[in-house]
Amino acid sequence: MIGCGDAFGAGGRFNTCFVVDDAHGRFAIDFGSSSLIALQSGKIDPESIDLVILSHLHGDHFGGLPFLLLYREFVASEETALTIAGPPGLAARLRALHDCFYPNTWKDHWSFPLNFVELQPSRTVKLGPRAVLTELVTHYAGPEPSLALRIITTSRTIVYSGDTGWDDALIPLVKDSDLFICDCNDLSDQPYKGHLSYQTLSAQFDRLQTKRLVLTHLGPDMLTASAELETECAFDGMEISL
Repeated sequence: MIGCGDAFGAGGRFNTCFVVDDAHGRFAIDFGSSSLIALQSGKIDPESIDLVILSHLHGDHFGGLPFLLLYREFVASEETALTIAGPPGLAARLRALHDCFYPNTWKDHWSFPLNFVELQPSRTVKLGPRAVLTELVTHYAGPEPSLALRIITTSRTIVYSGDTGWDDALIPLVKDSDLFICDCNDLSDQPYKGHLSYQTLSAQFDRLQTKRLVLTHLGPDMLTASAELETECAFDGMEISL
């Protein structure tokens, strides 16, 4: 868990970024604005990541990519390939973000192979030896859809809710997973529908057929209450073995 905080850094936590080591290499799930700093802090080489899979295009989930691209261009010693997979429209949104941060530095030909893959909702996409199934979830991030992810690699299944309110689409997506990383921003229900609360999520626990549930994207009230909850909560630097 490189970063598991909310958009506002509650508790001093980094934005969302999970790094997975499997038999095929190393990939990241989401890459929020603070993720390059978090990787460096955790002594994880940014050029060791061969794939980034994005749930949606909010800054705390993909805003660190311009920094990663420039690091790979100007600092990295190897010209290793990088694939970025995410919602349809990803490439255009990322270029617009990059141009805003660092005008005139986007390259049509980077010094390393850069590939984009669009993840269409309700379809399975092969990303090399890994497979990703996505489903639409309830979270507005512009015209590009927000997705929950089911990732299968090395005979293990990781499901990530992305940011979302409750959606029954999560039930089949989570079934028989080894790990379910789930948004739980609030302790109790809020007027907005774009995040889960513990109040709502706990009523669905019996329906979530996963070997391990870990809550992430914790807001201030969840951080305060997390030590008293029976459910496992993520923290920056947490390591999980599957």
